Amino acid sequence: MTAGTGEAHRSPRHAARGILQGVVGRGLSFGCAYLATILLARRLGPEDYGTYGMVISVLLWIEQTGRFTIPPAAAKLIPEQHERAGAIQEAALIICLVLFTALGALLWLAATPLASLFDIGDQGARLFRVAALDLPIFGAYSVYRGVLQGHHEFLALSISDVIYAAGKLAAVIVLLASLTLPGALLTNIAASAAALLYVGLRTPIRVGRPASHIVRLLVRLALPLGVYMLMLQTITNLDLWSLKVFASTDDAATIGRYVAARNLAVVPGVVLMVVSDILLPSLSRALAANDVRASRMYIQGAVRFVSISMAPIVLILMVGADDFMALLYSGEFRPAGAYVRILVLYAVSLPFVDLFASALSASGKPYRGGVTLLSVIPVIVFLNVVLVGRYGAIGAAYGSALAGGLCTMALGIMVINRFGALMTPRTLINIVAAMLLMATAAHYASVYALPAWTYVGCLAIYGLALIALREIGRDDLAPLAFWKWGLR
Repeated sequence: MTAGTGEAHRSPRHAARGILQGVVGRGLSFGCAYLATILLARRLGPEDYGTYGMVISVLLWIEQTGRFTIPPAAAKLIPEQHERAGAIQEAALIICLVLFTALGALLWLAATPLASLFDIGDQGARLFRVAALDLPIFGAYSVYRGVLQGHHEFLALSISDVIYAAGKLAAVIVLLASLTLPGALLTNIAASAAALLYVGLRTPIRVGRPASHIVRLLVRLALPLGVYMLMLQTITNLDLWSLKVFASTDDAATIGRYVAARNLAVVPGVVLMVVSDILLPSLSRALAANDVRASRMYIQGAVRFVSISMAPIVLILMVGADDFMALLYSGEFRPAGAYVRILVLYAVSLPFVDLFASALSASGKPYRGGVTLLSVIPVIVFLNVVLVGRYGAIGAAYGSALAGGLCTMALGIMVINRFGALMTPRTLINIVAAMLLMATAAHYASVYALPAWTYVGCLAIYGLALIALREIGRDDLAPLAFWKWGLR
């Protein structure tokens, strides 16, 4: 076996291990972040938590859009032009510092109009200005994440995500006794600073004058990625913004419950979006080598992993939505379980939309994802205006679910045309069969067993069914050998 052949066989396995590391890291970080969210919601109550959710939605809209510009462009270039990795990461750091500082200044200046638009109250402008302070720190952190991603240091990348979330949780715990809305926003700054300290020590980047040709290359790659994420983040937040602007009857407490329901429903989707972080550099390298077989393996493997992982979690969330909301947030939030059952359908779409957009970008069509999402936004806005105006928060949830379905179908068709089938018929049949067994078990077990035992038993039945159907085998379980992961 030649060296090249050996690399071809190792690369998909390394990517599979990277995906597992990313999911574990994202899961741990989400556990910390979600615990922080629960503490915030319980301490602030539905009304103030609704206000906090509106401010955070705008901050995340900006941060996630900015994070998906230069950092993933660097992640794509570093494996393709490894000999110029130092120059690429130096230029990426300078560009991102300038970009996120400018975005922070814009949010600071727009604080008063935003507070008026969302009817937040007298302290609204101050809250947006506190949130703006996080942007330069988060921008620097996001560059280091992109560099780690480009070097395929997936374990370090996962650790940085955990540190980010643990930093926020620690800050919430410290401030909990006297927590205010501005204090809640300051916890995001603590999270960014903690993660930046780790990645800065883990992968130092020399600060110098960036090479102009590298800057142009990064910006050319970053623009379509930024357009995509701007559209995705806009679609993600349209339901909440529409609920605040267009709903005529829903009060502040209802918005707080809706924010909490969104936080619960999107957990599996956001955790599994890490798959696209691994896919982008791996698929880029396969396509650069003109390895058609490997590129199709990456796509089908990623879709299969997301599908197998997502299906049982979604079913459990639908069955136990009311109990989860009451357990996590308190009895005041129990009615929001009705929103969770609908919003989880949007959560299903998130990792697939991100995965398909990354595949299109890696294949040399970087604008396809953003332009496609832009084309469906008018339809989504119309749906939200009609549904929210007539049905309030339930209408917003349905609008979100429909938006996710439209985006997934539009991008999925393009990926099929480029790479072929996303999944084998056998895998699809096996997943459906395992889901039916799990649903049947949930129906009967809920009568005789406690909810916690019901959920654990259903997950066990789902996993055993896939093993019995030979959908999951030894190769799938090999990446679970965490003692062999090492440092990369």
